[in-house]
Amino acid sequence: MVIAIAASMEERLRVASLVSEHVPVLLVATREEALALLAGEPPPAAASVSVVPDPPPTGEVAETLVVDSDWRLARWGEASIPLSPLEHDLLVCLLDEPDRTWTFERIHRRVWGNDHLGGRDDVQSVVKRLRRKLRDLGSPYAIRAVRGVGLRVVDQRVVGPHATVDVSDAP
Repeated sequence: MVIAIAASMEERLRVASLVSEHVPVLLVATREEALALLAGEPPPAAASVSVVPDPPPTGEVAETLVVDSDWRLARWGEASIPLSPLEHDLLVCLLDEPDRTWTFERIHRRVWGNDHLGGRDDVQSVVKRLRRKLRDLGSPYAIRAVRGVGLRVVDQRVVGPHATVDVSDAP
């Protein structure tokens, strides 16, 4: 059996593709999740995490929305907030191409690693939590729904309903 611990869905899928199809693979996001599953317990809920270790000091304050994949944190200025594995993967996905409206199908493939089956409740649940966390962080970035299409990241400081993030100019 191969146990792969990787922060993002992309990393987990890449590891799975490297392993023979005849070898059982356990793909998890954290060490704690792996230990819980091996012990036959339910994986720890991301919402129950009460203590987040301080990230290593960088000496600089971020002037844009930063997603720290090593610590699975979102940072704006001096503030940071922990992200669940799905919140992390969704935010990374949306910020990967900020000028793009991501379809629910493409989001599902990228974040969940499977095909979109028509329902949007799983995506909306993660989006709702992520929107709240971005507000709590004080970030001007928000996730907007594009009716009938999908989601996009917008910079609320820019006027207009179709404003998008310009990462290079974000204060």
